[in-house]
Amino acid sequence: MSRRGKAALAGLALAFGAGSAAADDLAGTLVHAYQHSPTLDAARLDVIISAERAVQARANGRPTVTGTASLAAGVFDFEEGGFPTSLSLSVAQPLYTGGQVENSTLAAETRITAAEAAYIAQEQQVLLAAITAYMNLIRDRRFVSLSENNVRVLTEQLRAAQERFEVGEVTTTDVAQAEARLAAARSTLSAQIGALEVSKQNFLRTVGREPGNLEAAPPLPDLPPSRDEALAIAYRLEPNIAAARLEADAAGTDVRTAIGTLLPRLDLQADITREDILGIRGSRTSQATVGLAVTIPFYAGGGNYSRVREAQALVERRTVEINEQIRAAVEAVGTAWSNLEVARAAIRAGQVEVRAAELAFEGVSEEATLGSRTTLDVLDAEQELLTARANLVAARRDEQVAAYTLLAAMGLLTLDHLGLSVERDSGAGYYETVIDRDFGYDATDETVWTLPYRP
Repeated sequence: MSRRGKAALAGLALAFGAGSAAADDLAGTLVHAYQHSPTLDAARLDVIISAERAVQARANGRPTVTGTASLAAGVFDFEEGGFPTSLSLSVAQPLYTGGQVENSTLAAETRITAAEAAYIAQEQQVLLAAITAYMNLIRDRRFVSLSENNVRVLTEQLRAAQERFEVGEVTTTDVAQAEARLAAARSTLSAQIGALEVSKQNFLRTVGREPGNLEAAPPLPDLPPSRDEALAIAYRLEPNIAAARLEADAAGTDVRTAIGTLLPRLDLQADITREDILGIRGSRTSQATVGLAVTIPFYAGGGNYSRVREAQALVERRTVEINEQIRAAVEAVGTAWSNLEVARAAIRAGQVEVRAAELAFEGVSEEATLGSRTTLDVLDAEQELLTARANLVAARRDEQVAAYTLLAAMGLLTLDHLGLSVERDSGAGYYETVIDRDFGYDATDETVWTLPYRP
């Protein structure tokens, strides 16, 4: 089965819930999301592709050996007839290329490092998406639990209102108000069950398996004490900024590569040729030559100079992209920091609000039994308590997501910084395995020859 076929089956298995034994804690969830992320698989292949391009750049400075054989037929210029044949072997070694080989190799190697930085950026986004899905699921499960409890409370209140109506303590208006609140609560519960299902599907897509019984959110990670310190860390570590800087360095080297096309080229060439006419004795001749070949580009229609100017413009563009990434990092850090402060303030206020709402609900309920409060007062107090509890749940989720978003904005939401027990597989060491691999390729489904003839 081909790799694409296996990937398709894996996707179908995921869609139908295969492998649903999800880890219960956040760390296990992140490890699974990392190990089963197609986004990271694509980023890893980008590193490998960059490495192979560096190998190809280096190959331009190495010897090339080619052989040629020919056999002619239907030649009648010889009295005795025959078939002219020719065998030749040519070896060429670049001695000077105007720095094109050296500069193109350096640029390609720099782009490997840039691809590795881009991988780290993708790693952060995958982990942040998994964290967000995890926190959303905890929040939405808590919302459903609160709504289910609200339905139970309102059901009991409706029953009590109906009993009090039967003995003449309340009017039909009180019963209708209780019925209306219960209907609204059931509608809210249905909507939140739907939202919970959406969160489950998002978890499945992001993490790669169905969620289990998730543990409570762990303590918040260590964060810098100020926004300025967070920005200073982002300038140094944010991987998108690093990748942009590396791409700018590679583009600068490309300028020197383009200038190399304007300079002379010197090659060492060696040729061995043997010619023969089959059927005629004594017709074999052999020749061997060794020499230097100098190529001087006097005029190429302006194309070489245009390529230099294009490379220079690309340097300016890459420099602009550095500034764009820096601005994006500043915005991301500032937004995450503000969201974190808002969430923490909401938690402090929410805790006070929940305690006050609990006391108010208990007091109103007691007063209602004594006849000094109406059914509507009790319903309002219960709704205020539910809202306060839900707001506190949402604020705690927001604090967790904002904290990890801030880590990502600084470039610290990585396997290493989080201490996750999984080895990074970014393809970083691939270049060393192929830098001197002059022959051969890996056998894959795509290398199987399907035509009636083989190369």
